[in-house]
Amino acid sequence: MEFGAKNLDWSANAGQQLDALARALPPQPRLDITVFGSAPLQILIERNFLSEDIDVFSPEEHWDYLTKFVEEKGWAKGQTDFYIQVCDPRAFRSTLDWLARAIEVERHGHRLRFVHPWDVLVSKLQRLEEKDLEAFKLVIDRTAHPTEEEFIPHLQKAVDLYRPKFDEETARGDMFMNTRLLWQTLWKKEIDVRAAIIRPALERSRHDCEPADLALKTRLANLRLPEKK
Repeated sequence: MEFGAKNLDWSANAGQQLDALARALPPQPRLDITVFGSAPLQILIERNFLSEDIDVFSPEEHWDYLTKFVEEKGWAKGQTDFYIQVCDPRAFRSTLDWLARAIEVERHGHRLRFVHPWDVLVSKLQRLEEKDLEAFKLVIDRTAHPTEEEFIPHLQKAVDLYRPKFDEETARGDMFMNTRLLWQTLWKKEIDVRAAIIRPALERSRHDCEPADLALKTRLANLRLPEKK
């Protein structure tokens, strides 16, 4: 399902706060700010879908600058009930091609990028607490999408999230089990995660790489080493 700048509700709480942020920022440096978490759902789908914060990140070279600016304005965590959380860019993990679907707008000289709702849902699936399940129900209730048939290929684009995690990542949820729970909750059925998501994604990736691999093997087979004198 497509979303565009026309769908952005700047009168929503998150919209007003982000507009205030962009307006208050000096024109230089020009910032590139990505909005993820629940805020895109509030601004794009349902203004009453509330959260206590707005999750954003910027390129690493501007992370410290944006963090300090938000704190100086009194908009950071612990300074106000509805705060802006400036995150590390690596905090957001979703489909490999999420950037291609993001909604970008210029606001007071800065670029705001809103993650597409489906990619927000993928990021929430990694944790899948009760409020994350509510996000799934909200999106499907308001838009009738994604359907089960649509979300399976979408999750195939996030196959790397199903790989084993580092020990230091134990705080994250279990994507494998969370996907099964999601299917049981939303579509009242079981899903074979390996058969439906993991294997097709890996097979497609393997197929896409085969021509180059075969060509390389052929060149190596025909390579003649210099004769020893």
